[in-house]
Order: sequence, then C-alpha cells, then structure tokens
Amino acid sequence: MNNPEKFRPTSALVMGWVLIAFFTGFIAQSAFYSGIRELIITCIVSGLAILGAYLSFLKPYVVIFDEGIKIVNPTKEVTASWDRVDEIETKYSMSILVDGETIYAWAAPAPSRRHSKGMHKSDFAPRGSDHPVRIGDSPRSDSGACAYIARLRRKEFIAHGITPLNVFTVRKSFFGK
Repeated sequence: MNNPEKFRPTSALVMGWVLIAFFTGFIAQSAFYSGIRELIITCIVSGLAILGAYLSFLKPYVVIFDEGIKIVNPTKEVTASWDRVDEIETKYSMSILVDGETIYAWAAPAPSRRHSKGMHKSDFAPRGSDHPVRIGDSPRSDSGACAYIARLRRKEFIAHGITPLNVFTVRKSFFGK
C-alpha cells in the first residue's frame, strides 16, 4: 500500500467518543449511588451501548491508496485493487462495485435530502462541466469527499498503466482491526 490516505469523518469520531463518555458516566453514577444489582444491570446495558457506539462510529473507515481501496465496516473488511473496481457510486453511501458485488462504506454516508438547501447554485454545476453534480457527489458531504479522492486515485492508476494487481479480499471481522 503506497501513499495511503485514511478517510473517517471527524463527526463520527466525536459522536462515538461522546456516546462512550455518556455511557461510562452512567456506569460511574451507578457505582456511586446504587446497589450491586443496579450496577450490574447498568454495566451490561451500557457495555452493549458502548460496543454499539464503537462498531457504528469508531470502527468504520476507508483507506485509499495508489493500488486500490480498503473499506472497513463493523463486520466486514474489503480490500480491492483499482483494476477490479468497476464503479464508484454515492447514492446511499459511498460504494464500490467489484465483480458485480456492491460494497458500501459505512464511514462515508450520503447527505440527507436537505443538504442541497445549504449549497450554492454554482455547486450543482462546477466550472467546465455541463453535467449537474448530484448531492451525494458534493465534496461538502462525506460520501462525495471520499468518492472524489477514490476517483482521482483510480484515474491515476489507469492513466499510469500500473500492472493490474487483481486483488479482491473480503475478511469477516467483528472486533479485529
């Protein structure tokens, strides 16, 4: 992996750590002001919530490198070289199409339908382009920023005629990095 660039939105990191601190506060409050039975119940419920916050907000990320892309989701880790990636899409979240299989990146969700209200008219038709930009492709959204970087790297890979690596691996992982 040459020249890796890790993509993970700052908002996801902040939300994940805020939730972990929130549920840790529940445990601390139960430890000081409750009995052992309530503490055990609070630890179980808060522990599951902390695990959910970790899996939903802290674990997902995308690594884009010169030879390909690596998408880490809560239960799956996918690595694909650019010669195997057929398409990069941003409809619901950034996704790649590899050998007829669509892999969605949890770390790069598409914006809501109200995202366009905060955009200027010129953002929909960039300079030198006759085609309007979809909201999901907007560089101001997580999916658009990640897809833009991925498309640039894929374009460079094809333009330089780098030897095809033919890599496509899927690894099931729940807690692993």
